[in-house]
Amino acid sequence: MSNILDRYPQGRKPLRFDENGRFRILNVSDFHGLPQFNPKLTQAFEALLEETQPDFVFVGGDQLCNDTEEMLRDYLTKVMEPVIRRGLPWAHNYGNHDQDNNAVMNKDKIEAVYESFPTCYSTRGPRDISGVGNFCLPILAHDSDDVLYHIWAMDSFANTADYTREFGMDPHKNWNYILPRPFGAGHDQACPMFNQVVWYYTESRRYEQEYGRNIPGVMFMHVPLLEMNLLYRNPEQTNLIGRMREEPASGELNNGLFMACRERGDVRGIFFGHEHLSDAQGEYLGITLAYDSAIGYDMSTHDDMRGGRVIDLYKDGEMKTYMVNLLKLLGEKAIRNPNFFEGGEHYGIRWTD
Repeated sequence: MSNILDRYPQGRKPLRFDENGRFRILNVSDFHGLPQFNPKLTQAFEALLEETQPDFVFVGGDQLCNDTEEMLRDYLTKVMEPVIRRGLPWAHNYGNHDQDNNAVMNKDKIEAVYESFPTCYSTRGPRDISGVGNFCLPILAHDSDDVLYHIWAMDSFANTADYTREFGMDPHKNWNYILPRPFGAGHDQACPMFNQVVWYYTESRRYEQEYGRNIPGVMFMHVPLLEMNLLYRNPEQTNLIGRMREEPASGELNNGLFMACRERGDVRGIFFGHEHLSDAQGEYLGITLAYDSAIGYDMSTHDDMRGGRVIDLYKDGEMKTYMVNLLKLLGEKAIRNPNFFEGGEHYGIRWTD
């Protein structure tokens, strides 16, 4: 059996369940930050951390401010300050906007900046598969080195242009990736590619053989999988709770990842960012699919939607998850501008749910 410390970035301490057999993850996403970002972002982060007291923070994409390495490092130092000050371990994945300035910074350069933070557990991941930031972190028992849970992260890319570039396809061919009657809502988003699915499936089987049992896990990516559309269209059958104020902006390419997770039987939940107007969760074929809404103040969302998602993992393999809403937590302090409710007359509320 391999040395368990080799599965963590160099110098990082193992992640462990607490003495009561619980490991709590706070999942937030969609900062959409600029060099001079709205200070309410860090205030919101501070409030969520105080309320939830997590063991680990997963930042789920669209962090931005990637103009130069120096600017990104300064930005992350400021925006992640509540996490860094507490000494909390954290990791991230990339959103569809995190490489908007890729003429200056590609994801390998961006990744190096993230990994330079001593409490960041993100890794670049295998170079023989697509994407940056495909990794799997073990969570150990409180008093032994038994692996009890896995945290999987996947790069979900930006749009179908990533697919054409990756596989040398002609983007100018006279055919359309987004057909008139699509799987989902017809968005030009991307998703993890099939070689990433094979990587997950192969690694999951390898860990089962190495540890002598199937290790339960949770998985994070930014853009929702196609299966999230099934929850939107079948809320009663999928026990949907929370709000989905727009159709899921999933990609239209079916990569098979959901069925790979279902067949392996280890992934308990798959968690997404991307949707600024969704904080819902539901279940399909025994797997929880859920959004974390958005936490940022420098992009479009509704003031009553901002928040973060708590994911509680238990040593017996159980998982529970729920949203923490900033408007309920902070009242009007959570609103971008107290004189302007971004939901507007279309919703006509500050909070009624």
